[in-house]
Amino acid sequence: MKAHFYTVTRPLVQLSVLCGLALGFSAPAHAVDGCKLLLCMAGNWRGIPECVPTVRQALRDIARGRAWPQCAMASGSGSANQYVAPEQCPPQYVSAGIDEVGRTIYSCPFRGVIHVAVAGQPWSRAWWSPSGDAVIEWLPAARAAYADSPQVMDGQFDRDQAAWAISEQARLAAEAAAVANQPTGGG
Repeated sequence: MKAHFYTVTRPLVQLSVLCGLALGFSAPAHAVDGCKLLLCMAGNWRGIPECVPTVRQALRDIARGRAWPQCAMASGSGSANQYVAPEQCPPQYVSAGIDEVGRTIYSCPFRGVIHVAVAGQPWSRAWWSPSGDAVIEWLPAARAAYADSPQVMDGQFDRDQAAWAISEQARLAAEAAAVANQPTGGG
């Protein structure tokens, strides 16, 4: 499935100006302002109090099957929401369980991913759940833009990925040790 990106066509320098202007206005309670949402998704929306209700409402809306809000300043604004199957889930969030017939089943707490592009470059992916929670995966363009101020980005995705990598290494080492310690047949 090809992902579509919302693209902010303004240069990054103007993004902060636009964000400040957009955040000063609020949309009616029944509709999410697509431009405000797009600007919030391009930054650390959890760290911007004006963004939190807007993003959470949009995530709840798409979880209920409503359309992703549109923004007139965004080009290529096809559906930015892509539903996620467990095999598409970031590995640090995949969990395994056993079904009623003993098969291993995999699940992902996220139902979809929203792709955001700024100045024509893939910027971030917001992995969302029906509860309105999300985690942001920052892509190379955003990392480069925020290189001098990494605190601007929410690092939860990276922290979760690092913790998973450590636990995965430990799991693989334990498996290798168990195989090495198995008695060999022979005589």
